[in-house]
Amino acid sequence: MKSLFKGIVTIVILGALLAAGALWYAQPQAALDLSYNDLPVREKLAAMVINLKPEAVLTEQEVGDLLKKALARKPELRPGVKLTGARFFLQGERLAADVTLLLQDRWKVGARLNFDLVWNEPYLTAVHTGTVVRDVTVPGEWLSLQSIQVDLNDYMPRHVAIRDVAFEGSTVRVTFGLRL
Repeated sequence: MKSLFKGIVTIVILGALLAAGALWYAQPQAALDLSYNDLPVREKLAAMVINLKPEAVLTEQEVGDLLKKALARKPELRPGVKLTGARFFLQGERLAADVTLLLQDRWKVGARLNFDLVWNEPYLTAVHTGTVVRDVTVPGEWLSLQSIQVDLNDYMPRHVAIRDVAFEGSTVRVTFGLRL
């Protein structure tokens, strides 16, 4: 009986140590938040007029700000998982986000979320393709996120429509036309 009790205590202690080690390992590596700047639409439109080209280039920071704005509206990614910070990295049609997650309103976890960017008029959509915590890939069944959608037409004057979106390295080129 005494050895059974010692065995149970040992298992409990080992489980607690493993859980503590996993939480320590998953701690965020940087302080991140969900603050963002609004897209400078007037400046983009003024640049179009000056350059006589119906297009604008969105920087990596601007694309990140658009996505942060969408995420800040609904930071709970799924029950028990809340996004508290993000920083985005754009490479063509691929997007990575270093994020801080709050699990069960208690534990902070740093992760990298990977996305594919897709243009389906009128939405710029980031489709979640995977999650990595440091060097450990998280199984899709454990953390699968809904797509993030940004309606780019919300940022345009009523008579301007988006004709095309091209992903170019760390920028996104948006071509415009008149809405009929």
